[in-house]
Amino acid sequence: MPVIGTRQSPIKITTNNSMQLAKPTDVLRIDYKDQDYHGKFIGVHPSHGNFELDKPASPETYPAVLFQGKVFELRRIHIHFQSEHVIDSDVKCDYEVHFVHACRGMTLADPKLVIGILYREGATTPAGKGLERFNDLLQQRAKAGSSLRAFNSTDKIPDGKINPLEFFPRASDGKSPDVTSWFHYEGSLTSEPFSEDVSWFVMKNESKIAPNNLKELKEYAEQEARPAYALDRRIVVRSF
Repeated sequence: MPVIGTRQSPIKITTNNSMQLAKPTDVLRIDYKDQDYHGKFIGVHPSHGNFELDKPASPETYPAVLFQGKVFELRRIHIHFQSEHVIDSDVKCDYEVHFVHACRGMTLADPKLVIGILYREGATTPAGKGLERFNDLLQQRAKAGSSLRAFNSTDKIPDGKINPLEFFPRASDGKSPDVTSWFHYEGSLTSEPFSEDVSWFVMKNESKIAPNNLKELKEYAEQEARPAYALDRRIVVRSF
């Protein structure tokens, strides 16, 4: 499908060319609870791995953020091998995780909010074990002799649960997640149909993942990273 429009993603983010917001919490507030949520891997679409959260039983809710006064719920997590966004550099990170949200009461066919978290392999200062837990789930599947690339619609890895806060980079204390340092711009999906209906938030700092035993994760998230597109007349703002 040809790309049409001037709001395509990803982009190269340059801190010095972005605008600092006076009241960033008026734009975005991440209200995830520090708890596990169940879900399932739903295969490749076709350029990244997908983990879909189970629909919560009432009165529970999806993990949520508040964006410009509206509640957006985390529905799906995309796992990219090699980052698509870059910050103040042309050097890509090893992974990029996309938290895909839909407005409460709507679907992912409607306008979306996506939080992007860049990951780099490193032996020091690991993040909160978010991607590591994904890899553990995929290892369970590989040991059972099942394909990592082909999933049935009802396929579910045992104990398929994640805590979204574990994916975020660590704050200055080295323990708590940093959910307040981000860049924001308006863009598109980075896979088909490339629809320009995405409000992007890309976390300023990188998360870290230990470089050991990531074979399954790399196989599942294998993709060709989409190149950066021109910012054109868009504005990038930042919270810090």
